[in-house]
Amino acid sequence: MRHYAVILITAAIAFPAKAEPTLYSVSSKAQGAPFELVVTEIRREPNKSYLSVPGFHNRTAPGARWLMCAYTDLAVKRGFSHWFVSYPPANSEVLVVGLTNSPSASAREVLGKDYSAEYTLGNEPMPVEKLFPMCGMRR
Repeated sequence: MRHYAVILITAAIAFPAKAEPTLYSVSSKAQGAPFELVVTEIRREPNKSYLSVPGFHNRTAPGARWLMCAYTDLAVKRGFSHWFVSYPPANSEVLVVGLTNSPSASAREVLGKDYSAEYTLGNEPMPVEKLFPMCGMRR
């Protein structure tokens, strides 16, 4: 029995579990906004984040601007300089943020299978630094 315990301990030390990155989450109310939007990253890929945003389709103009700041914050925290967003259809509240460091990347290239001309905001990647002033952020 003791022999098996030594093998298990040795295996645990030799092959440690890979730590998963902490998924992104932010609340507008927690940041002092007079409205409630919560962004929760539910899945992460190397250059994409899938975000759940309850109430997305009922957001106000200030809520839409706050969400753009959330995409910017996410991009910066993940080490990217530009983002695209593909909004969800009416029956969903999960959107996809595509991340890139190339100012000339296309939405189709970055979002891949999640690209939809109908739901993707803009044709060029949004540079995070362009939104820093609106979002009260600094590099």
